[in-house]
Amino acid sequence: MLSGVVAVLVIAFGLIFIITRPGDNSASCDAYYAAMENPPQEALAWCNAGEYFRWESTLPQNTDFEPVSIFHICQGNPTDPAILMIHGYPTSSFDYAALFADLSQDHYICALDTPGYGFSDKPQDGYDYAIPDDAQLVDMYIREVAGLEAFTLLTHDKGDSVGLALLQLYQAYDEKPYTITHHVITNGNIYLPLAQLTDAQVALLNPTIGPLLSAMIPSDRFAQGIAETTYASTVPQGEVDSLASIFDYQDGTRIQHEIIQYLDERAANEVDWLEALAASDIPTTLIWGEQDAIAPVAVPDHVWGTYLQDRAAPAWYWRIPCADHYLQGDAPDLIATILRATADDSDLPSVIEGATCQALQVQSNS
Repeated sequence: MLSGVVAVLVIAFGLIFIITRPGDNSASCDAYYAAMENPPQEALAWCNAGEYFRWESTLPQNTDFEPVSIFHICQGNPTDPAILMIHGYPTSSFDYAALFADLSQDHYICALDTPGYGFSDKPQDGYDYAIPDDAQLVDMYIREVAGLEAFTLLTHDKGDSVGLALLQLYQAYDEKPYTITHHVITNGNIYLPLAQLTDAQVALLNPTIGPLLSAMIPSDRFAQGIAETTYASTVPQGEVDSLASIFDYQDGTRIQHEIIQYLDERAANEVDWLEALAASDIPTTLIWGEQDAIAPVAVPDHVWGTYLQDRAAPAWYWRIPCADHYLQGDAPDLIATILRATADDSDLPSVIEGATCQALQVQSNS
């Protein structure tokens, strides 16, 4: 096998194919892009703005692995109100680039890439990627790396599950080392019985088909498919190229069948996580892109009606008609406006005007 090339033997339809593609074992995104002749500028800028810290998994099954390098980024004035953003599957903190640019003008914004995603390490050969471990990582990050004392928690997709697991850790503290001032949940499969998983997601979850599919995924087509099917707006080619390059970092496409297993964890823990949300005393906001076919509005409708509507702590539910699953890319201005309006503790309007459409407040329990 040639150095720096991943060779995959694929047997399909009775034929044998050898798929070769560049392999990557870069220790950091800086080294990764330094080796490129023409790196995608958006991803390069995101890499340059971030830093690394080390994290040792809390799971016994990961004890044979070295601590992993975790990429994180903080922007803005640390004295301003803080927001912590947790990304979803299969992407990374790069999803929040537009929100960082807006909100860092008057907020201190932090985000990190969980193991297996973005510019963080993507160990293979049996590493266990798990939501509870991610929650422990985020808890440590808040206390020891970012040093956040009080912040809004904003989550998306798989990050919604990480955020709810973090909420359980937070609720278990006798003396809380930090304060979550607001919990904002955006498009994600937070109630799986109403989710509409794609054929590709179902295939990746299959223990036989999943590893073969991961081995065959070209990063450019993977990124283009996400741009075409989960955004309502047209994603600029530079952003698509950046997304593809982030997937290629440490051969991230090869572990898609492993990191998507969070959905099985979601199924096993869903009721407990949602009951923690119902019992939470943290003001909570749902913001949903209405065009999402994977996590359709039936999902937040159910969570609102079952877990948020009648609880004691205040809660709000917003919909954005012009946004799809990646609403932070389709309508970052509306999300930023909702966050600022909610933080003001004033009466929220029923409609917020944005650059391309409106955000509609459809429910409130206060």
